[in-house]
Amino acid sequence: MAAEQPPFMNYRALLLGALMLVTLSLGLIVLALWLGVQQATAPQLLTLSALWIAPGVFTALKARDGRLLHGMAMGLIGALLLSLLIHLMLYPMPQPTFLQQLAGDKAVVVIILGGLWGAIGGIFAEIVQLRRIRKAQKPGR
Repeated sequence: MAAEQPPFMNYRALLLGALMLVTLSLGLIVLALWLGVQQATAPQLLTLSALWIAPGVFTALKARDGRLLHGMAMGLIGALLLSLLIHLMLYPMPQPTFLQQLAGDKAVVVIILGGLWGAIGGIFAEIVQLRRIRKAQKPGR
Protein backbone atom coordinates (compact mmCIF):
# COMPACT_ATOMS: atom_id res chain seq x y z
CA MET A 1 0.00 0.00 0.00
CA ALA A 2 1.48 3.29 -1.06
CA ALA A 3 1.77 6.12 1.40
CA GLU A 4 -0.67 8.90 0.74
CA GLN A 5 0.87 12.19 -0.19
CA PRO A 6 -0.69 15.36 1.14
CA PRO A 7 -2.22 17.65 -1.48
CA PHE A 8 0.07 20.16 -3.16
CA MET A 9 -1.86 23.19 -1.92
CA ASN A 10 -2.00 23.85 1.80
CA TYR A 11 -5.62 24.97 2.03
CA ARG A 12 -5.47 25.67 5.75
CA ALA A 13 -2.59 28.10 5.22
CA LEU A 14 -4.46 29.75 2.33
CA LEU A 15 -7.54 30.25 4.49
CA LEU A 16 -5.60 31.53 7.51
CA GLY A 17 -3.56 33.90 5.36
CA ALA A 18 -6.67 35.24 3.61
CA LEU A 19 -8.33 35.81 6.97
CA MET A 20 -5.21 37.61 8.19
CA LEU A 21 -5.30 39.83 5.12
CA VAL A 22 -8.98 40.63 5.60
CA THR A 23 -8.55 41.31 9.32
CA LEU A 24 -5.60 43.61 8.74
CA SER A 25 -7.46 45.46 5.99
CA LEU A 26 -10.68 45.80 7.97
CA GLY A 27 -8.68 47.23 10.86
CA LEU A 28 -7.21 49.85 8.54
CA ILE A 29 -10.64 50.59 7.05
CA VAL A 30 -12.17 51.09 10.50
CA LEU A 31 -9.28 53.37 11.42
CA ALA A 32 -9.79 55.38 8.22
CA LEU A 33 -13.52 55.69 8.89
CA TRP A 34 -12.81 56.77 12.45
CA LEU A 35 -10.38 59.44 11.22
CA GLY A 36 -12.92 60.66 8.66
CA VAL A 37 -11.06 59.85 5.45
CA GLN A 38 -13.18 60.86 2.45
CA GLN A 39 -11.04 59.80 -0.50
CA ALA A 40 -8.45 57.09 -1.19
CA THR A 41 -5.77 57.86 -3.75
CA ALA A 42 -3.81 55.24 -5.68
CA PRO A 43 -0.51 55.91 -3.82
CA GLN A 44 -2.28 55.60 -0.47
CA LEU A 45 -3.90 52.36 -1.55
CA LEU A 46 -0.59 50.98 -2.80
CA THR A 47 1.22 51.95 0.39
CA LEU A 48 -1.36 50.47 2.74
CA SER A 49 -1.75 47.31 0.70
CA ALA A 50 2.00 46.69 1.00
CA LEU A 51 1.20 45.35 4.47
CA TRP A 52 -0.35 42.38 2.67
CA ILE A 53 3.15 40.98 2.25
CA ALA A 54 3.00 39.69 5.84
CA PRO A 55 0.08 37.28 5.29
CA GLY A 56 1.75 36.24 2.03
CA VAL A 57 4.95 35.32 3.88
CA PHE A 58 2.96 33.50 6.57
CA THR A 59 1.02 31.46 4.01
CA ALA A 60 4.06 30.67 1.90
CA LEU A 61 6.13 29.52 4.88
CA LYS A 62 3.38 27.08 5.82
CA ALA A 63 3.52 25.51 2.35
CA ARG A 64 5.93 22.71 1.50
CA ASP A 65 6.25 23.56 -2.18
CA GLY A 66 5.00 26.30 -4.43
CA ARG A 67 5.52 29.16 -2.03
CA LEU A 68 5.07 31.81 -4.69
CA LEU A 69 1.83 30.19 -5.84
CA HIS A 70 0.55 29.92 -2.26
CA GLY A 71 1.29 33.59 -1.60
CA MET A 72 -0.35 34.75 -4.80
CA ALA A 73 -3.44 32.55 -4.34
CA MET A 74 -3.81 33.75 -0.75
CA GLY A 75 -3.56 37.38 -1.87
CA LEU A 76 -6.21 36.91 -4.55
CA ILE A 77 -8.56 35.03 -2.23
CA GLY A 78 -8.10 37.56 0.57
CA ALA A 79 -8.60 40.53 -1.75
CA LEU A 80 -11.74 38.96 -3.20
CA LEU A 81 -13.12 38.43 0.31
CA LEU A 82 -12.21 41.99 1.21
CA SER A 83 -13.91 43.32 -1.90
CA LEU A 84 -17.08 41.40 -1.01
CA LEU A 85 -16.99 42.73 2.55
CA ILE A 86 -16.54 46.29 1.30
CA HIS A 87 -19.65 45.88 -0.85
CA LEU A 88 -21.55 44.61 2.20
CA MET A 89 -20.30 47.50 4.33
CA LEU A 90 -21.77 50.03 1.89
CA TYR A 91 -25.38 49.22 2.73
CA PRO A 92 -25.53 50.81 6.21
CA MET A 93 -23.53 53.92 5.15
CA PRO A 94 -25.69 56.45 3.30
CA GLN A 95 -23.08 59.21 2.90
CA PRO A 96 -20.35 58.84 0.28
CA THR A 97 -17.07 57.60 1.71
CA PHE A 98 -13.88 56.16 0.36
CA LEU A 99 -15.58 52.74 0.61
CA GLN A 100 -17.73 53.60 -2.40
CA GLN A 101 -14.55 54.44 -4.25
CA LEU A 102 -12.97 51.10 -3.25
CA ALA A 103 -16.11 49.18 -4.19
CA GLY A 104 -16.45 50.91 -7.54
CA ASP A 105 -13.58 51.64 -9.86
CA LYS A 106 -10.79 50.51 -7.53
CA ALA A 107 -12.18 47.02 -6.76
CA VAL A 108 -10.21 45.39 -9.58
CA VAL A 109 -7.07 47.25 -8.48
CA VAL A 110 -7.51 45.93 -4.93
CA ILE A 111 -7.78 42.34 -6.20
CA ILE A 112 -4.72 42.72 -8.43
CA LEU A 113 -2.75 44.27 -5.56
CA GLY A 114 -3.73 41.32 -3.38
CA GLY A 115 -2.19 38.87 -5.82
CA LEU A 116 0.88 41.06 -6.31
CA TRP A 117 1.69 41.52 -2.64
CA GLY A 118 0.90 37.88 -1.87
CA ALA A 119 3.33 36.79 -4.59
CA ILE A 120 6.02 39.09 -3.22
CA GLY A 121 5.41 37.55 0.20
CA GLY A 122 5.88 34.13 -1.44
CA ILE A 123 9.21 35.27 -2.90
CA PHE A 124 10.35 36.45 0.55
CA ALA A 125 9.32 33.11 2.04
CA GLU A 126 11.30 31.29 -0.65
CA ILE A 127 14.37 33.34 0.25
CA VAL A 128 13.89 32.50 3.93
CA GLN A 129 13.58 28.80 3.09
CA LEU A 130 16.71 28.85 0.92
CA ARG A 131 18.66 30.53 3.71
CA ARG A 132 17.47 27.86 6.16
CA ILE A 133 18.63 25.12 3.80
CA ARG A 134 22.01 26.79 3.26
CA LYS A 135 22.48 27.24 7.00
CA ALA A 136 21.64 23.58 7.64
CA GLN A 137 24.16 22.43 4.99
CA LYS A 138 27.11 24.37 6.44
CA PRO A 139 29.84 22.11 7.82
CA GLY A 140 30.22 21.98 11.57
CA ARG A 141 26.50 21.67 12.26
